[in-house]
Amino acid sequence: MEATIARNTVNDDAAAALRRGLGFAALFGLAGVAAIACTARVPPPVAGIATDRLLAQEALWNAEVSDAAEPAFSAALLARRADPAVARAIADARQRLVADRAMAAARRDAVLRQLEDARATRNLGESRNVVAMMKLDGVYAKRAVAQQRQDVAALAALDAEARALKISGAAIVNDIAAANRTFTSLEQKIAADVARQHARAARQLADVRAQLRGG
Repeated sequence: MEATIARNTVNDDAAAALRRGLGFAALFGLAGVAAIACTARVPPPVAGIATDRLLAQEALWNAEVSDAAEPAFSAALLARRADPAVARAIADARQRLVADRAMAAARRDAVLRQLEDARATRNLGESRNVVAMMKLDGVYAKRAVAQQRQDVAALAALDAEARALKISGAAIVNDIAAANRTFTSLEQKIAADVARQHARAARQLADVRAQLRGG
């Protein structure tokens, strides 16, 4: 009887040990599977100066697109700005923005000077046209008097003067129209330059972000 009980106890202990062993094995197996799954889900971090430069350029082109005064660098990049390579990447991006803005301002200023010339030409033409119209009104007033007097010579002279003033006035009107066309063209040139800058920056931004994604 005691032998039977002893054998049963041993069997029970062996079964318990087996269950514990299987339990630990299952636990370790699940932990291993979980570790593999985590490794599969999370790609290895991308680091290095190449990535730092891309992050700095992302901030640069984003500032170009949004017309921001300064690049908005990521907190992760700024946290490592004590690293000389990171500091250089940040400085390069800032310098590039300043240089791009300076070149854009120079192009805009050149066009603005042309706009001022076109505006001055237009204003001068409008002033000359006002004077020509006033002179023509004066000629018509004199002609009315000459017609009442039936002064044939005066009428002929006044008619010739009126024709000359009309020709001069037409030329002035053409000059004003040309100045207006130039003015409009220059305004469109400024807008087109801004649009080109934004389009270029948008393309660069998309390219940098694609590289950061590994695409």
